[in-house]
Amino acid sequence: MAVPARGARMIPRREEGVTHVIEFTFALTLFLIIIQAFSTTMDFRIGVDLDSNDNRIAAARSITHELAGSSGNASGTVDWETLEWGSGSPQLSAGLTVGLLTETGVLSLAKCEALAKFTYNGLRDELGTKDGLSVEVRTLSPDARVSFWGGDVSKATVSVTEERILLLRTADGDVPAKLRVTLFSGVTPDTTLRLTEVMYQPAAGTEWVEIYNPAYVAAEVDGWKLSDLAEEDLILGGDDETLTIPARSAAIVAASPTDFASRYPSVSYVFGLEDSAIGDGLGDIADTIALGYHSYSDALAYEDDDGAAGDGNSLTRDCPTCDGWAAAAATPGAV
Repeated sequence: MAVPARGARMIPRREEGVTHVIEFTFALTLFLIIIQAFSTTMDFRIGVDLDSNDNRIAAARSITHELAGSSGNASGTVDWETLEWGSGSPQLSAGLTVGLLTETGVLSLAKCEALAKFTYNGLRDELGTKDGLSVEVRTLSPDARVSFWGGDVSKATVSVTEERILLLRTADGDVPAKLRVTLFSGVTPDTTLRLTEVMYQPAAGTEWVEIYNPAYVAAEVDGWKLSDLAEEDLILGGDDETLTIPARSAAIVAASPTDFASRYPSVSYVFGLEDSAIGDGLGDIADTIALGYHSYSDALAYEDDDGAAGDGNSLTRDCPTCDGWAAAAATPGAV
């Protein structure tokens, strides 16, 4: 043992320093244990999510293959885009293969746009998925949307996208386009309908009301009602039909669908009511008309001073989501 030189000062040991080192080491060890436990838990959660996404990746590829792999058919009808969901024979909901190609192997614009006829659950069932789904077609140059069907991907917590580059047949020729299929975890699209035009006192013909579907999927109309201040009526179609309004489209509810169709033959979706009047017959001086489903109601209270009192005009909403209304030339079916 070395002996300090004479006169040298002894330096005392700092016991508290040793204690601090021990405390720090213990705290660091505890911290690492917590991090390890957290990491193990996160690895498990991430593993579950990755498994789900692996399934979504495979499903997205399968759906893209079906959409981009054939012209499709419904009960033998290759031109399935001419059919309707829930009405007519055959129907889109009867054993459909949803192919978007023409017989020459390019994307059909009519078939891409016809996806708008499918309800959200309807097309997902046909394509074999329970996940959230969107199908979009865009041209490459310029980058512009051609069609979109499905839910809001921006609100998704997890999503997987599969893309395919194809030619799209347009009136100006074939152009490069992108088919994009997205599967995601998210909410079901809101298919709440809106009143957009009211012909309460026609100069000739029948009373009618225009209702609009702002969603990017078809909306079912079964169970919806129209009423005035005196009476409420169910909106009806033909026997054994499931009424739907395609995405971003309007339909007409008329007191006499036959009379309306004879005056406006270009309107595709025309529905009737339980009796031959809208409510108790819309008032010429004043009334309130309401479109309702369960607790939801979209209503318009009007007076003849608002216009459209037998002059051939209708009361038209400023936009589907606006509160304002004004008298304007009647444009049933066009929003």
